[in-house]
Amino acid sequence: MKKVLLVSVLGLFLFSCGKSACDCLKESTRLAEEAIAAKGDPAKTAEIAKEAAENAEDCKDYTEEDSKDCK
Repeated sequence: MKKVLLVSVLGLFLFSCGKSACDCLKESTRLAEEAIAAKGDPAKTAEIAKEAAENAEDCKDYTEEDSKDCK
């Protein structure tokens, strides 16, 4: 019974622990594209910069090596 509970808790933790390296790469790419498209709009640029800072904080533990296999 303890093993079942332990496996369940571990599985829940693994699936709820945030972004993967691939998620971070996709989000970074999306934000870069939005920043290019928002050129000349200071409000939109500031919003994107805030999102990019939050993304960088969420993804600070990943390196380029972690995301090299992302599609």
